[in-house]
Amino acid sequence: MNSRQSFGSGVRGLAIVAGLALACPAVAQDPGALQNFRNQYDIVMANFEQVAQASGNAAAKARAAQGREAMQALSEGDLAKVYSRTRVPDLSVVVQATRYVASRAKAAAAGHALAPVPSTPGLPGPGPIQSQCNSVDYTPGTRYGLLIAKEVANSVLAAAAWVCNEDVLGENGSLACVPLAIAADVANGFADTAEWCNGEAGSAIADASFSRLQHIHDDLEGAITTIVNNDNANTNAIVNNNNANTAAIVNNDNTNTTTIINNANGNKTETLDLILRTEIEDNLAGNGEKPVALFETPTSNGGYLDLVGTIVAQTIANIQSAGGHVGDAASDLAAADASKAAGRFKKAYGQYREAYQDAAKSWGDEDHAGGKK
Repeated sequence: MNSRQSFGSGVRGLAIVAGLALACPAVAQDPGALQNFRNQYDIVMANFEQVAQASGNAAAKARAAQGREAMQALSEGDLAKVYSRTRVPDLSVVVQATRYVASRAKAAAAGHALAPVPSTPGLPGPGPIQSQCNSVDYTPGTRYGLLIAKEVANSVLAAAAWVCNEDVLGENGSLACVPLAIAADVANGFADTAEWCNGEAGSAIADASFSRLQHIHDDLEGAITTIVNNDNANTNAIVNNNNANTAAIVNNDNTNTTTIINNANGNKTETLDLILRTEIEDNLAGNGEKPVALFETPTSNGGYLDLVGTIVAQTIANIQSAGGHVGDAASDLAAADASKAAGRFKKAYGQYREAYQDAAKSWGDEDHAGGKK
């Protein structure tokens, strides 16, 4: 939330306080309202003392202390008479505004710079302003808070002044308005000083703008020449490097292409052989209701009967090597080989199926230790 938003409610408070100062009396004799006003006044002036202390303004600090003493010296009766015909003002918005201003002043006194400082090295900064403004916080939030304090203090003084000049207060009438006048004096002093210093800073910044533009123009002119020369040198280096890389990539690509094609062909043959072998074993296991004619035909006639015999023989050998039993598979294999040699290919395939299924069944009826279930 920025400083103007922080005091967004201050405008409404300003209007309310000024209105109450001129309204018909309702709580003029309420001791609670009078004490609240006295406490709020003391807080406001104490905040002004802190601002004066932080900025080294001894006169303003003494003036604020004088106002606090004058308010404390007023009796309840004298203070009540001041507001016998008007409402007792509510200074809560001024308390809020001066509290913010005091916090800003204490932060500045702790080492935070108040005047604008250029953030870009080498660029001309704003010219010097009056040295008295170096300790003045003239940021928007602070000026807004001081404006609230100034306007409310002036309104409260204006509302009470005509009462102070009447005889209803007797000989102490002038004393009742002293703290109110002091508050208005202090608030106006701080607000006017902040506004004047803000104007000085704005003029210095405006003068610096032209110097910065000239500075930037000269820098850009020199930078453009450097950039163009550097760009030309980089272009030549990039083109030469690109040509060398292109030749290397093409040569490497040709070598890799040959390797990839040879590897792909090998993998393709391996994959096709595995698929064919899987299809043959699936049919030998009886998963197909009828034998496949291509598997019943010998290799010399374009079939795979020879491969079928090889698969069955290898399956039986693998089971036996693992310590398993194959039942009648060995005799079935021998009979199948004899039928194939005799040219009875269809019968041979059927016997190969029996041998494969006998081996698989006998192997499945044994436990992992090689014994019968």
